[in-house]
Amino acid sequence: MARSAQPQPWAFSGRSLAALYLILTAGPVLLASFSGGLNSPTVYPVLARATGVAALAMFMMQFATSGRFEVISGRIGLDRTMGFHRLAAVGALWMILLHVAFFLFRGRDGSLDVLWQRLVLYMTTPDLASGIVAAGLAVILVLTGKHLRGRIIPYQAWRIGHGLLAVALVALSLQHAFTHARFMADPFGATAILAVALLALSSLLVVYVLRPLQAFRPGFKVESARLLSPTVAELVLTTDRPDRFSFAAGQFGWLTIGRRHTVTDNPFSIASAPSDLPRLRFLIRNAGDMTAAVPHLAPGMPVGVDGPHGSFTLHEAGSGPLLLLAGGIGIAPVMSLLGELAAARDIRPIRLIAGARTPRDHVAREEIPALMAGLDFQAIFLADRGGDGESCEIGACSPDHIRRVLQGLDPGETTAFVCGPPPMMESAVAILLEAGLPLDGIVMERFDFDAGNDAVCHAVRRRFLALMATVFASVLSVALIAAA
Repeated sequence: MARSAQPQPWAFSGRSLAALYLILTAGPVLLASFSGGLNSPTVYPVLARATGVAALAMFMMQFATSGRFEVISGRIGLDRTMGFHRLAAVGALWMILLHVAFFLFRGRDGSLDVLWQRLVLYMTTPDLASGIVAAGLAVILVLTGKHLRGRIIPYQAWRIGHGLLAVALVALSLQHAFTHARFMADPFGATAILAVALLALSSLLVVYVLRPLQAFRPGFKVESARLLSPTVAELVLTTDRPDRFSFAAGQFGWLTIGRRHTVTDNPFSIASAPSDLPRLRFLIRNAGDMTAAVPHLAPGMPVGVDGPHGSFTLHEAGSGPLLLLAGGIGIAPVMSLLGELAAARDIRPIRLIAGARTPRDHVAREEIPALMAGLDFQAIFLADRGGDGESCEIGACSPDHIRRVLQGLDPGETTAFVCGPPPMMESAVAILLEAGLPLDGIVMERFDFDAGNDAVCHAVRRRFLALMATVFASVLSVALIAAA
């Protein structure tokens, strides 16, 4: 049976990551609570300062969860890490809102008039300007990241601006915390926050200084670039230093075209198998941005490759049959998996359902049968329109298609790999579960686990929310105990 030739690098487990996140966000609050001594007539100032410290720690942890560190994402997947990153940003924003709300209730008089007067006082006090601006930046970061990324604001511009605003937010927050927060006046809490700040700074140095050097170290250059269809291009890279790059089938890399900084890179799934090195093949859909230039890249142009990343690999598969579902450009990582299975002459039943807009958009349909010849392999190709009814059927993946490819196989022992547009994946998950596949037998690659509307995303999101709830409960409990 095939197993990826690339051994999995060491990485934290999901439970270990959850424990670390709790320690690094709620831990500074616990350490800062040892001194106490606020002498407040109510519990609210203690709650306010505790939530402020936690919010600062949570925002600093955002640098680590967005830095593409395999020690963090290696076992849970970079897509899940980024999903948590976005959800944690919302959690940090809520922590800031609690920080402000608790301060408004700091006195014994909680009437609306008094609350409004306090809010106006805080907003107009010059010494609090850094905290106010930091809170405003937090709102901007969350809203633009959720609603404007790659839409109204071009992705590259958003990405650079997002990073700069995040650095400004943390710098202002640190100034605000150490200037005004008596809850941070002890050496324990202050040291803890500075340790988290050092972690955030280290993440920045790796991302913006070390990674640009690492990405070009394998020495990849363009071997060929061509259009395979009106919307999909093939990019083949090659290197004379293949020992400097290895990957597992199904993973992806972030490509930097030309000798530019890696802040301009974009993620693309690798469509070749590890055995194809020193060549690295990508199938890239024209999305109207830098992807439009891919077919015109000149041979010999240097390309930085940051990777590999992703857990859409055979490491996630059981020992039973494999079912691969690809929609559109989702065929790219599936081709990598097929190449690895073919190279290993895997004896398991392997089934493929691939969908595209038209038969012409099935850019790999001609090569797949030859690639999988001699194996227990069956495929169904679907097109939204223009199918011929034989080699390419019309329509989307349906329960009937799943029943056909699973005929004679045990759904409970089958591992399904699903990659494609979000609506296709959500539909596929529902059909697979109805067909009897277990939830943990469905492997997906998508970068919106925090927003997806299928059973897999719901399960992932419940774990995210459970961790956030634990952080909030821990912070508030520590504050209440300190106030007592």
